Amino acid sequence: MNAPPLPPVHLPARNSDAHKGNFGRVMLVGGSRGMSGSIALSSMAALKTGSGLVTAAVPDRCLETVASFHPCMMVVPLADDAQGRFATEAALALPAKLKPLDAIACGPGMTMAAGSVRIVERLLQTTALPRVLDADAINVLALMDWPAPENVQSSGRLVLTPHPGELHRLTGVPPSDREQQISIAQILAERTGAVIVVKGGPTVVVSGDQRWTNTTGNPGMATGGSGDVLTGVITSLLGQKMDPWDATRLGVWVHGRAGDLAAAQHGEAGMTALDILEQLPHVIRQCVE
Repeated sequence: MNAPPLPPVHLPARNSDAHKGNFGRVMLVGGSRGMSGSIALSSMAALKTGSGLVTAAVPDRCLETVASFHPCMMVVPLADDAQGRFATEAALALPAKLKPLDAIACGPGMTMAAGSVRIVERLLQTTALPRVLDADAINVLALMDWPAPENVQSSGRLVLTPHPGELHRLTGVPPSDREQQISIAQILAERTGAVIVVKGGPTVVVSGDQRWTNTTGNPGMATGGSGDVLTGVITSLLGQKMDPWDATRLGVWVHGRAGDLAAAQHGEAGMTALDILEQLPHVIRQCVE
């Protein structure tokens, strides 16, 4: 029997006197009416990856729906509009909520409404906190013509997790030219200091001067919600004080390995993002020193 693959880096063992504050307070911002599952998946993935405290920040009318997914995550409402999307006032409430956090993610299911744009703008101005931007947050970056000269210096400690279509919108390079997408992502990472995940088979992680190719994962992971799970995994690892390069590589590896275990149990055609989610604790256990 082949030995299981080894993670690129390991998590430290937990001390016997540890408390939940030692393992990261993270927030995941997203969701909208009809797309509450996205931010719920991300939040549950952060819980199952080991975060001490997980909060989902969602449009007000989505609060009860998201809260019903899991009793161990906290849910806070932000101002919304009549369509159940973030209102422009939502961004005004963010600064006070960021103070106790160790990491934040933004994007799953949140749409590109005006309130979403304001939230992304606010997070780009927050340089001390590790941030993950995914899904509609990346589409908002494309709308903003990011990185413009006035915000390029605000991008440190930032992780982007685009799929090929989102990377196309951000850079103009089509998904059919994968090698060029990887190259342009590395140039963008060098310009901004961000770590960028170029999703695909296999997924590649780039920084300004480094490139790493993942060895886990399978085609069954091409299913709705899989990327939301990855967002939660990386955010959790950032909240556990891993640096962005290591947190992103390990997060991608863990996500892919969980997908491999899910495929072995359910088959590639029938597996879902929930099946990937349920395998996360088994994989995390393999990553502890």
